[in-house]
Amino acid sequence: MKIVHVVPNASYTDYWGYQDNLLPKYQQKLGNEVTVFATTAFHKDGKIVTCKPTSYVLDDGVKVVRFRHKKYKSKRITRLFAKMDILDELKKIRPDFVFYHGLISMTIFDVIKYKKVYNPNCVIVEDNHLDYNIGMPCDTFKQKIVWLWRKIFNHFSVKYVDRVYGVTPWRKTYAENYFNIPSDKTDVLIMGADDEKINFNNRDAVRTEIRGKYNISDSDFLIVTGGKIDSKKNIHILMRACSEMPNVKLLVFGQVLDDVRDEFNSLLDNNENIIYIGWIASDKVYDYFFSADLVFFPGQHSVLWEQACASKVPCVFEKWDGMEHVNNGGNSDFIFPVTKDTVKSKISELRFTPKYYEMKKIAESDATDIYLYSKIAEKSLKCAYVKKQKM
Repeated sequence: MKIVHVVPNASYTDYWGYQDNLLPKYQQKLGNEVTVFATTAFHKDGKIVTCKPTSYVLDDGVKVVRFRHKKYKSKRITRLFAKMDILDELKKIRPDFVFYHGLISMTIFDVIKYKKVYNPNCVIVEDNHLDYNIGMPCDTFKQKIVWLWRKIFNHFSVKYVDRVYGVTPWRKTYAENYFNIPSDKTDVLIMGADDEKINFNNRDAVRTEIRGKYNISDSDFLIVTGGKIDSKKNIHILMRACSEMPNVKLLVFGQVLDDVRDEFNSLLDNNENIIYIGWIASDKVYDYFFSADLVFFPGQHSVLWEQACASKVPCVFEKWDGMEHVNNGGNSDFIFPVTKDTVKSKISELRFTPKYYEMKKIAESDATDIYLYSKIAEKSLKCAYVKKQKM
């Protein structure tokens, strides 16, 4: 099957571990011919830079074709319409399946024209990464106009789309409510982890090495957390709770932002059972999850949640409506509200208890395979296989 991914707005950086990198990679591994249409923007040395329109093939066999956005007289109009001219390239490749990333770009109408005129059997799916925390509000007149415009063009485009995926249940609901996508066209396609980056065959050795490096014994209950550390992630609350618990150690990785820096440093300086290792490469995150008895994220969602589940380690997350997908049969638990006392209570409830060992058993089973991109890629193509069977 010929597959085209369209990444119409965001910068696209080769070999990164985002969904628009890993879905093409694993769809290619399934025996398909995959091409990514992306903008000319990408990350280099911590900055977003641009290149000339070009095409090339990655090491995993995925082809990348880069396009500039069409320019209008007004920068605001260019930003609002955010369109790449991709129809001619679609006609050359003649894909059977188009995976379109996002619901806010006019480029979708090139995909629709390709389907209507050149390949009526082409399957089109879209995904949505926005929710009420990171989507555009509708408070001002200008924001309401943008929201209305997005609803209108999704009203027309969704007629030709076979499926709209939310990357969490909450983002599925957001697509239905914000963009008026019919619920019979929506589903959830979660994010997850790159199978090849998780060293399952050596997990015991990795665990022993990391715990030895930081003088953590088997009798210590090691909690691991991290990421972009700001007030919304509530890691400072987890630190306060762990500081008062004997035989509990907390290992934190990531970047500390200014809104919690002072409290973070104070807690770190005054508690020997809290270990901060700073920023680590994304590929190494899984190793530190292996070292944990429990991975604990007490605040706002990040993709690290699903990556922790993929690492087959028991997890605790702050309870959010529409985020239940990180618990698949009992590998994870939830906490709400998040206070020092509730965190201490939850840790005591799980510290080497029968409930904890049941969570560990499920986390280490095939129940958590759903968080691996090899499985996510299979699900992403399901509607194409179903349509092919009906033809």
